[in-house]
Amino acid sequence: MAASLGRRLRSPRWAAAGTAVAIVTLAFLFGQSWRPGPVGEHGQLQAAADDAPLDYTTQIRPFFEKYCFDCHSGEFADEGLAFDEYKNVAAILSDRKRWEKVYDLVRVGAMPPADMEQPSDEERQKIVDWLDHTLFFVDCEAGPDPGRVTIRRLNRNEYNNTIRDLVGVDFEPANDFPSDDVGYGFDNIGDVLSLPPLLLEKYLDAAEQVADKAIVTPESIQIQHKVIAADFQTEGAVHDGRRGTKSLVSRGTVSSEVEFPASGDYIVRIVAGADQAGDEPAKMAARVGEENEKVFEIKEHRKPGEYELKVHVSAGKHRVSASFINDYYNPDAEDGRKDRNLFVRSFEIEGPFGLPDDLPESHRRLIVVRPGADVSFEEAARQNLAKLLPRAFRQPVTDQEIDDYAKFVQLAVDQEQSFERGMQIALQAALVSPRFLFRVEHDERPNDPGAVHSVSDFELASRLSYFLWSSMPDDELLELARQGVLHRRDVITKQVDRMMADPRSSALIENFASQWLGLRKLTTDDVSPDPDLFPEFDEQLRRDMWKETEMFFASVVREDRPLIELLDGRYTFVNGRLAELYGIPDVKGDEFQRVSLDGLPRAGLLTQPSILTLTSYPRRTSPVIRGDWVLANLLGDEPPDPPPLVPGLEETQESNPDLPLRKQLEIHRQDPGCASCHKLMDDIGFGLENFDPIGRWREKEGKFEVDSSGVLPTGETFEGPIELITILRNRREEFCRCFTEKLLTFALGRGLEFYDRCAVDTIMGESAQQDYRFSAVLKAIVTSEPFLMRRGEAPPAEDPPASEQTAAE
Repeated sequence: MAASLGRRLRSPRWAAAGTAVAIVTLAFLFGQSWRPGPVGEHGQLQAAADDAPLDYTTQIRPFFEKYCFDCHSGEFADEGLAFDEYKNVAAILSDRKRWEKVYDLVRVGAMPPADMEQPSDEERQKIVDWLDHTLFFVDCEAGPDPGRVTIRRLNRNEYNNTIRDLVGVDFEPANDFPSDDVGYGFDNIGDVLSLPPLLLEKYLDAAEQVADKAIVTPESIQIQHKVIAADFQTEGAVHDGRRGTKSLVSRGTVSSEVEFPASGDYIVRIVAGADQAGDEPAKMAARVGEENEKVFEIKEHRKPGEYELKVHVSAGKHRVSASFINDYYNPDAEDGRKDRNLFVRSFEIEGPFGLPDDLPESHRRLIVVRPGADVSFEEAARQNLAKLLPRAFRQPVTDQEIDDYAKFVQLAVDQEQSFERGMQIALQAALVSPRFLFRVEHDERPNDPGAVHSVSDFELASRLSYFLWSSMPDDELLELARQGVLHRRDVITKQVDRMMADPRSSALIENFASQWLGLRKLTTDDVSPDPDLFPEFDEQLRRDMWKETEMFFASVVREDRPLIELLDGRYTFVNGRLAELYGIPDVKGDEFQRVSLDGLPRAGLLTQPSILTLTSYPRRTSPVIRGDWVLANLLGDEPPDPPPLVPGLEETQESNPDLPLRKQLEIHRQDPGCASCHKLMDDIGFGLENFDPIGRWREKEGKFEVDSSGVLPTGETFEGPIELITILRNRREEFCRCFTEKLLTFALGRGLEFYDRCAVDTIMGESAQQDYRFSAVLKAIVTSEPFLMRRGEAPPAEDPPASEQTAAE
């Protein structure tokens, strides 16, 4: 979500409390090229112009003439921003994004520059209110504007999860894909999910790997050949014979325990010979396991032969044996053949042949029907693909589409490949289809921004599943979509309950929370506490920190707690390593357990080591980063980025190395170019200064006592983290709104715009009735207009410059 989202969706709050401190020029925000966007795409846009409370020409433009035109007018306006070119409100709305930045800087006192004449607080507030109304006003009674989501590909997490749920193979092929771009704080935003050439190659490789792992083909079975000679177990009258043979001179058995790698058909060959005597040939009973037995007559005299036993066995160890079963001895035999004996030289095991019995679940899921006497290759392929393709494409398919994919199977069979190999090829083709790789939603009139319509039930099923599971819809969702009832409020809310009870909902916890809170940064080199100062910080502690926060967030979700507990929850989850960091006794080992924080100066997310570590530098804390993190992630009110020409804190530190960090920051923000933004952030960060760069409690910063007091722009004061958290808790609605906006952004896969204010207000109103519990927010989102609907979009147009706009106010 964009840093200024909270400011776009609601009126000014904190910074408007007393802001006469100015900083440097607007230039750093306006260095990029621009093209005016279309005016009046919706009635809501025009409503802003029609209903603005003050007249632009006589009451607003004079403000800019007085305080801005010196630098920003005429042909040589600083950074190309010429306020004099904006003759009316329509011209301003045509360049909305740039004017949102103007709004940001006026609001926090960053415009005009410090060395220029400054407006009074009253003048500044009048302009802020007018810009807020003009840029962000929405007439919620004028009909919904659900926005539209750009066609987007599956991101890496979604691809892995979809492969797992589609074919039953969970080996995460997308881990080798290029990293997904991030927009508005999340990696599922359609506008930034590009398709580089390298990714196309990876899709082809991944489809082949998935097909190979999911479907077993006869061609893929490795035929093993194992020979066992001399190393036999013996029972009865067995002696060593010549040339490594075993001589069975009376009833006896030679055997060996053989490992069969897979269930299936094998050939067991026994190389054996005999001394013949009496009126019948020597007989050998060959056995594999307890059931497979065959008796062979060894008819040749002292001439070894091969005797084959075809068996079907399960995977694992089985006893292979050969027994002499018809001993004969007659010392008075007239022909001189007195003694009948059996000689065994070796066992040979070859196989498996054909498909094994213990086929993986993925194979059995994808190939339900095999060709046979009553089913042709083509019909078997069609029946299997009729089940696969609607699930892969997440919507119905036609008979022609099924026939098209069945041709891949027939082509393989025609080339003397197996039916299973043909199904592999058909699966590969489906996995590189745009209908699998992309989430496509259709517009009846795609070029008409006024054409608002409900998404189809199948599109809604995908919206729901990729929101809650980061994966494809399951059979129940697709069946409800087929019936056309999924969009009903009672049906979809019941599905939310079912889906959140499913283990796959852990994806929402992992993917949303880790990106909202910035936890993914914790695993990068950007967060690397100095090993000399913090030797206890290692990779395992890094993972423990992440897991603690994830478990804490999960507890609020699973137990359906009010969202405010994320701020003030007096419990957490620790193992032995984290307990030592917290100073909590009696927790040992690797297992996490829930512990109370009563008696400790900690509560909620803000005092967890993960957050405190990722908002610190390697060698010191950063009140600025911590304060900025709170404003951006918990209150939705991130200050503008610092201008590039303002000196950094390092220069202040070099000049004042013996001062504590707090004093250095106070000196730093004496610079007018720093003060207006730092006053919003620093005191919040000071409230967390008792925690060192890895989140451990401290009373001193080096030789200095830690001062964790602060004064907020509203005049509220606090001493330490718990009092700061109490103040934040009292801003429950602001926190819950920020959370709602971020969760809605994640749910929709797009950034929120000014017209989403109506939906956010509705979601807030519905969830407030249930104390802002997680389930209430979740259900209000999935039944909101932006989630259930979409619209077309006007095609790009080459609009004239702002100075040539002639639309009336």
